[in-house]
Amino acid sequence: MPEQVSGSEGASDDPVGGRRVVGIKDVAARAGVSWKTVTNVIHGRPNVAAITRRNVERAIIDLGYRPSLAGRQLRRGRTGLLAVSVPDLATPYFTELARAIVRRARADDYTVLIDETGHSVTRESVAARGYTVRFTDGVLLSPSRLSGTEVAALQTDTPIVLLGEQAEPGGLDYVGIDNVASARDAARHMLTLGRRRFVFLGAEIGPHRKASALRIAGLQAALAEAGTDASLDYIETSEYTRSEGFARAREAFAEGGRWDALICASDMVAIGALHALASLGIRVPEEVAVLGWDNAPEAEYSWPPLTTIAPSMEEFGARAFQLLAARIADPAAPPRRGLVSHHLLVRASTLGSTARFNPAVPYQIWHERPEPGELIKEARQRAGITQRALAEAVGTSQGMIARYEAGAVSPTVRSLERILTAMGSTLRLDALPAHLR
Repeated sequence: MPEQVSGSEGASDDPVGGRRVVGIKDVAARAGVSWKTVTNVIHGRPNVAAITRRNVERAIIDLGYRPSLAGRQLRRGRTGLLAVSVPDLATPYFTELARAIVRRARADDYTVLIDETGHSVTRESVAARGYTVRFTDGVLLSPSRLSGTEVAALQTDTPIVLLGEQAEPGGLDYVGIDNVASARDAARHMLTLGRRRFVFLGAEIGPHRKASALRIAGLQAALAEAGTDASLDYIETSEYTRSEGFARAREAFAEGGRWDALICASDMVAIGALHALASLGIRVPEEVAVLGWDNAPEAEYSWPPLTTIAPSMEEFGARAFQLLAARIADPAAPPRRGLVSHHLLVRASTLGSTARFNPAVPYQIWHERPEPGELIKEARQRAGITQRALAEAVGTSQGMIARYEAGAVSPTVRSLERILTAMGSTLRLDALPAHLR
């Protein structure tokens, strides 16, 4: 049997380098079905009998068939490929964002290619132009060196959606977290804890301050709204890495910085800063409360566990894909802007490992934490709510609440959050016993 290669989805007798190209019709003939049935199997459509699907999949494996990208593009005018361009895959934020986009795009039969620019202006410019050869239907670009206006000036005919914290999207579609609002949440949390000497670690050096400028503005707004004597300083960084966080925090605090609230531009910066503070013998959170952004996986396992602003990455990925799909379908539509929800995830770096409650976020997972039933019972009693009233508030039975409190059944984290959120408005930090504050 002659060596076969994958390629055309149409006719199967086109030679490529003297070798025979396997086409969709070859697969159909081997499986004894129509080429349309093969197409349905390839795209995972449900209207194919199980035995037929197995026969087609076996024929695909036997023949080594792969769909032809060129053939698909000629017929549809699209490749079914998208590119996600991010600065650094070693940073958990970008990795989680790329994964969320991949999961959402897969649901619509798109394949996603990941491009790491390495914070390079040249690589970001290539992505902004849609790459040197157009092989994707669109690009999701998270620039760290180019502004939105610069990306827009470079754009060709490839649809682009900007990802991240652009201060000015430059007339392009854009998805990101609300930096001003999330910074306000961070500041209000610190103010509630009695912190007054704030420092922001992560003011970006360079012409485009983007996220850091917006977050500093949010911190300033929250302090102004509170009308307190709180102060805000900032420390510049050249990048958002652990090593940069360590170096800049150690330098600033070793030189006599006496802040009691350290708000970091990312969890990676914050984790480096935690190490620096420990090396200087500065206790967290007793002397300095520390907070980050992004909810990186290792933030929960730092010491102490890190309080963070947690964006909804699934929402981020879905919204980014939706905007790009809409732009592909209608290139002339006006630019759209999507803001992703976030929440304050409070851990020991601001409240301490023995703390159980936060006025804004009633329940978080701690390394040292009470049993769920104990937590529910204590919170309910402090809030003055009966088991029956609590059950009605969260849509469950009184018997289930009783079983939770007795420890007979362990609630899921989602259920526990819902239960305690129902009581959160009545919980006050200053009403708790001293050992829990």
